[in-house]
Amino acid sequence: MTLVFLMTWLVSVLVQAAPPPSDLHVVFTSDFIYMASTRTTANEWWVSDGKSWARQGDRLSIVREDLGVAWRANVKAGTYTETKLPPAGQPQGPPPANAEKVDLHTAGWDWEPQYDWTVKASGQASTIAGRPCREFTATGSADYAEANVSFWACDPLPGVSRNPTDIIAAPLRSASAKRMIFDTLAKQGKAWLLAAEEQQEPAIAPTMVIRVKVGTLEAGPAPPGTFDVPATFKKVGR
Repeated sequence: MTLVFLMTWLVSVLVQAAPPPSDLHVVFTSDFIYMASTRTTANEWWVSDGKSWARQGDRLSIVREDLGVAWRANVKAGTYTETKLPPAGQPQGPPPANAEKVDLHTAGWDWEPQYDWTVKASGQASTIAGRPCREFTATGSADYAEANVSFWACDPLPGVSRNPTDIIAAPLRSASAKRMIFDTLAKQGKAWLLAAEEQQEPAIAPTMVIRVKVGTLEAGPAPPGTFDVPATFKKVGR
C-alpha cells in the first residue's frame, strides 16, 4: 500500500511540475511569381495555448479560443472587428467542393484539378532558420495540368505543442498540394514545414510559382499583450 501511495504521489508531482507548452514565433516570406512579376509578402505569427496572432502587411488577426472570439484588425487604420467562434468541432466554412462532379469543360477559371502525386525524399539537406532540414520533391499529374512541388521539413521544436505547417503552407495555391504536404510530413514523425516551392503549369495559362520560406523559428513567451487588441484600436462593425 505504501509503495502504491508513493508511486501515485510521484506521478502527481511530475504532472504538476511539467511546464506548459512554449509559445511559438514564426516569421516567413511568401513570393508569388507570374509572368516575370514577383509579389513578396511578409508574414509573422505567434501561437500559444488556445491563442494565435498573425500579421500580414497591415492586416492583423487574433484568435482567442479561450474567449470564443476572433478579432480582425487594420493596423494602418487602427480599427478592428469581432466575431464569435463556432463551437468546438463545428465546421468553420463551407464543405469542400467535390472535384469528381466538376465538368472540366464548364468549370470556372479558378477550378483546381485533383492531382495524383508521386513523392520522394531527395536526400538533400539544408539549414533553414537555424534548423537542419531535409528536402522532399513531388510531381502531380491531372487532366491538362501538371504541378511540381519541393519542400523542406525539420523535426519539431521540443516543448512546443502546435505544428506551424498549416500557417506556413497557407500561401500555396493548390489545396491538393497542401494535403499532399500534410500527409507526407505526418508520416515523417509530424515534421514541420519550413520552406516550399510550388510550380503549376495549366494547359492554357502561364506557369505560376509560389515560394514560402521561414526566416525565424523560435520558442519562448510572447510579449505581454500580444494576444489582445491594442487599447488604441477602435471597434467597428459588429
